Amino acid sequence: QAQTATIHYNRCDSAYDGWGAHLWKDGGIPIAGVEWQKPMPPSGKDDFGVFWTLKTDEFTKGRVNYIIHKGDTKEQGGRDMSFDANTSKEIWVNNGDRKIYTSLDDAKKAREAKPCN
Repeated sequence: QAQTATIHYNRCDSAYDGWGAHLWKDGGIPIAGVEWQKPMPPSGKDDFGVFWTLKTDEFTKGRVNYIIHKGDTKEQGGRDMSFDANTSKEIWVNNGDRKIYTSLDDAKKAREAKPCN
């Protein structure tokens, strides 16, 4: 059974067309089948938004490097992001927010504190 990690993503406008995840191993080594022009499409959709389910063994020691983007529009301040899938199997990201949340509750509280325009 492959270990997995999930990135959840919420957009205020609920417009997810064209948004994807750019993923790479440490040292900038791309994950097979993922290119900047061809990001990984979401694995599915839930009450929070869309999500990507990733096999952690594709990453260096479970360290998931990612950018959620649509073309050259990047989330989380446009920075390269990462999390340790050994300690956090799931993370939540709100659009327009640079933080990584490790619980749905925290992500929802952050959204309430900084509502959509």
